[in-house]
Amino acid sequence: MPSRYDRLHPLTKLSLALVLIVAAYLSPSVWLSTAICGAALLTTAASHRRGEIARVYPLFFVPITMSLLLIRGVLVPDVRTTPIDVGGFVLSLDAIAGAWIYILRYCTLVAALFTVIQTTPTAQLMHALAERGLPRSIEFILLMALQIIPDMKLRAAAILEAQQSRGLVMHSLPARIRALVPLIGPLVVGALVDVEERSMALALRAFAATNRPTRLTVLIDSRAQRFVRMVCIGAVVVMGVAVVGVRYLS
Repeated sequence: MPSRYDRLHPLTKLSLALVLIVAAYLSPSVWLSTAICGAALLTTAASHRRGEIARVYPLFFVPITMSLLLIRGVLVPDVRTTPIDVGGFVLSLDAIAGAWIYILRYCTLVAALFTVIQTTPTAQLMHALAERGLPRSIEFILLMALQIIPDMKLRAAAILEAQQSRGLVMHSLPARIRALVPLIGPLVVGALVDVEERSMALALRAFAATNRPTRLTVLIDSRAQRFVRMVCIGAVVVMGVAVVGVRYLS
């Protein structure tokens, strides 16, 4: 069952994510960045798909964490502090702290946006943006960008099941590598055919028409959510002005 966060207006969820991302990017402190990242993870916890979303996070967080700690802490140590020798590797605490801020910014970005994408149907998100004046061509480009990975995943699974029903064996790593050859061909051809079919469907549905289309769905909005969005936009503007002012005065 969708939670209260899932039922929010798409633009409300986007506004909350934008505030968290901008605040994490402008945060100069490790502790503040940690708190902001925790707030972004709370949006994931507020969704009814929290378990499904959380299972994907290690794929995003672990590689970038290891890479930044290696680059900033080992390969590019900070010479302002006394380095620490750990198992033959020279580590710098200040460099690791600096890398940790970048890691927290990345985690905040992924957690905030990925939660919005996973809890908001793509059609509703594009509908909300179109109501605010988003050009139809940009709407189509964003829609295709958000749908390309799920569509390719479903198409690849269907092709793989068809190949296995015809005797394709995938019990070992070499067999899986060999299976890429019969998989890539139909996958690419199917994607090209899908693009052609979408272009024909757009032409038949008067995609280039100048009048506004009639939407079959109605997005539920409220004064409280509109107020939250205004506060979020105001907070982003204030943070941007404050940073520009500090840099100008310094």
